[in-house]
Amino acid sequence: MQPSPEREFERLYRESYDFVYNYVRCRMRDDDAAEDVVAEAYMKAARSFSKYDPARAKFTTWVAAIAHNCMHDHWRRTRQTTCIDDVPEGVLSQPDDSTVVDDRDLADRLLGVLDDAERDLVLRKYLLGYRNVDIAKELGMNASTVATRLSNALAKMRSAAVALEAQ
Repeated sequence: MQPSPEREFERLYRESYDFVYNYVRCRMRDDDAAEDVVAEAYMKAARSFSKYDPARAKFTTWVAAIAHNCMHDHWRRTRQTTCIDDVPEGVLSQPDDSTVVDDRDLADRLLGVLDDAERDLVLRKYLLGYRNVDIAKELGMNASTVATRLSNALAKMRSAAVALEAQ
């Protein structure tokens, strides 16, 4: 007997939530906004669950793609600009040696040196645990291209880590 679509969605939700939340949280760097985006993504997924095709992608991948779009929608809605003259003096300066950096802050800083495409590759590979061939298939590129771009992104992050250590 096949479970009802509601029960199946509930099961898939429980299995995928941690991955999707962590993917969004690493990109957004704001717990409250990440929770809002993930909730919005799952609401959209629930409304279109009848269109989900497991032959095309894993449920986690499908919802992560929806969440990715929801993040961009969130950023468009909340984009604010500030005149550089309105920024208090010292805000843009480098932190002094007494600044304590925790792991999350360090990860955010290192991910911050990457552009959106590089950050997306790194998060898919190391947070969601996708293989290069899976990433390549989803993004419509060659697996060796994914490997090269990941290697370049990691090199950028290593350079940034060395620079942070030197401060």
